[in-house]
Amino acid sequence: MMGGSMKEKILVLGRGEIARSLFDICKQTELSVTFLESADELGPQLRDTDIIVQFVADGLELPHLKESDFIGKYKVWLIEVIDQSVTRAAGRMGCSERIVGFSISKSFQERRFIEVIGGERTGSDAVTTARNLFERLQFTVVISKDHPGYILNRVVASMINEAIYVSMYGLAQMEDIDQMMRLGANFPMGPFEYADYLGLDRVLKTLEWLAEELGPQYRPCPLLRRKVEAGLLGKKTGKGFYEYGI
Repeated sequence: MMGGSMKEKILVLGRGEIARSLFDICKQTELSVTFLESADELGPQLRDTDIIVQFVADGLELPHLKESDFIGKYKVWLIEVIDQSVTRAAGRMGCSERIVGFSISKSFQERRFIEVIGGERTGSDAVTTARNLFERLQFTVVISKDHPGYILNRVVASMINEAIYVSMYGLAQMEDIDQMMRLGANFPMGPFEYADYLGLDRVLKTLEWLAEELGPQYRPCPLLRRKVEAGLLGKKTGKGFYEYGI
């Protein structure tokens, strides 16, 4: 497990902006950190690494592991989870007791918060190791149960979905809904602005997972699905519910 005096070796595996940002945060500490964009590049580094932090939102596949991959040190593999349970992902990877999930918001650079999730077979030491790592990086850590959507994504995606339904049925304009939530509920962004910020494809994946596991009350609004099918994913594509000068 991670102690205070050891110089742990961390490997950040990912392609997107969030992965690179976490790598930059690690570099500001005493941790020894490496950044890779592909699991194909792991090779011998795997056995010489204490903790792997893998982002999967950018199309990186989860590797299949075997116990021999962990010989020599106590290692933990942290995986970003968006649209599946940690238990399911760990079952596909193997070595389930070493796999810990995390869910991170795009705004983490300003607010430094993260959800850490253990699967059904995740060891308590692995969860503690993950928590200690993120706390050393000055994150506020919330331990979440392995349930659909976890905490933040479930609440936010549900709110966004309801707002889209309200707009689709002509009950209010999206600009008015956003303004109402900013002024009336003191939200930093309205639900349509937040959806564009997160990425409409990510919101849709979360809702599909919630609907599959928990029932039709989470069924994605057809308008959201059409936006995603049209490639209008929000800020990252220049247009979602709003247009952006990209």
